[in-house]
Amino acid sequence: MRKVLLVNPPVSIYVNKTAFLPLPLLILGTCLRKVREEGTSFAHEVIDLDFMLKRGFFCDDESFYTQSSDLILSKNPDLLLFTVHGVNHVVVLKLSEIIKRQKPSCAIVVGGVGPTLMAPEALGRCENIDVIVRGEGEPVIGPLVRTLLQNGNLSSVPSIVYRRGTEIVENEGIPLDGDLSMPFPDYSLVRVDDYIEHNKVHPYVDPGFVIVESGRGCRHGCAFCAPSKMWHRTARYRDIPEILEEMKFLAAKGGDFTFFTQDNVEEGFLTSLSEALLKEDLRIHWGCYSRLDQLHEATADLLSEAGCRLIFTGFETPNRRVQRTIRKVIDSSALFRKLQAFNAKRISFIGSFMAGFSGETEEDMDTTMRLALECAAGTEFEPLRSFATETAQDKLPLKGANVCHIHPLAHMPGTDSFSAGGSALHISRYSLQADCYGSFLFGHDQFKDDWSFLGLNPYLNHLPEEKVRFYCSVLRLFNFFNSRPYYLALLLSRSGQSPLGFMKAVAARLGDEFVLTARIEDFEAQCRSYTAEYLAFVPEWTVKKGQ
Repeated sequence: MRKVLLVNPPVSIYVNKTAFLPLPLLILGTCLRKVREEGTSFAHEVIDLDFMLKRGFFCDDESFYTQSSDLILSKNPDLLLFTVHGVNHVVVLKLSEIIKRQKPSCAIVVGGVGPTLMAPEALGRCENIDVIVRGEGEPVIGPLVRTLLQNGNLSSVPSIVYRRGTEIVENEGIPLDGDLSMPFPDYSLVRVDDYIEHNKVHPYVDPGFVIVESGRGCRHGCAFCAPSKMWHRTARYRDIPEILEEMKFLAAKGGDFTFFTQDNVEEGFLTSLSEALLKEDLRIHWGCYSRLDQLHEATADLLSEAGCRLIFTGFETPNRRVQRTIRKVIDSSALFRKLQAFNAKRISFIGSFMAGFSGETEEDMDTTMRLALECAAGTEFEPLRSFATETAQDKLPLKGANVCHIHPLAHMPGTDSFSAGGSALHISRYSLQADCYGSFLFGHDQFKDDWSFLGLNPYLNHLPEEKVRFYCSVLRLFNFFNSRPYYLALLLSRSGQSPLGFMKAVAARLGDEFVLTARIEDFEAQCRSYTAEYLAFVPEWTVKKGQ
């Protein structure tokens, strides 16, 4: 019998070690089951390499590729379906090379937001990939799998880019349908209990954290955003009864903190969802991505009553000039006051900030760091500093009201910020993502020649190398120290330095090269040792979210 494998490559390694259920592949699994029911004969299964790596079945070294490719080839696949997310395209490329060398007849298909945006260019640069699916996979997977398994003509399969000899062919896409339903994931393809048990030991924010799809797309047009480009600034939502059914299914297994993965869940839908949760009396905590500037303070009462405890939101930057450049103009002061109002209703935030823009000054950077510190604590700087200095060190709150990180500006191929980078874009020695530090799979050697355009190269930057080194080092330090905002405020008071000044001093003491290359355990240990020069009591300190 022909064999189809849905493969989830590693997406991260060290920070949190949380293994999320491979939702896109489980949804495609539902579609494949329907294809089989309609008469096409094949078997299919999910291979979650990300989960296996985090559970210790593989190591973050050269042996990963030998062992994972041996596992895949032992299944004798005729077709591999890879999902690309974040920076894991580099793993897809290496595995595809090995598999094609050992079994050339195996067809390799790649999908995801990253591959969609520059599909013809990416396929032209990725010789071991046969097909890239553009856009959503569900309308395509049936005709694509039937055609590939029967060695048919791909010209009639919509929304794909494929090879015809030496030619790259781009078939006409399927128009986005706002009424198209989203299949219920086929959870029988994985052992859900194993994920939930693993994540209780390695939690992301909450031990019962599980992801559920509420909908797709985003109506905004931020220059750095890939999903809004993929869905052409549209959004649609699943039927709420189906969402509630999935929440109950996962909660019964211990996944009792649902997080909705849609990039920007709008207030109208959140209101309807909350009303339905209250009507059903579902006592399940949940969170979502949403733009805080688009939510009304009055909505906080309803969301909180319905179980909302977390919102991931983008503050980006308080710099108005940069806000106009990235096409996301917000009033940072008003947003901070709204954050406090939601905090008062027991709703916390993961706040995302950005830095590393052309023309950005150290004063701009200090302003961003100060706002990120205030948002993490949920308190303005002066009251925060007073509280921190007047309270016994071992009595200070370990965590702030929120979790706030500053990320260097990334350049996802196909986004407007990528296009704006133009000829200035180069592959730096230093990563924009802390999870790459000290890693083999996501280390510099794996990305130093990556111009595949298949996904995000975390070493791609528009700034001169000296500035990249500066930004990456001080931001890694800031994100560590800001995980304990009350103690960071005390450190700033004791040292008499601004946020940026303090991070520069730490970088000088530990050494830029150490900060930019050390694995998380060594990095955090050295940072804790440094704080002992200022604090009589050094708390348990980690950048891992929710810990």
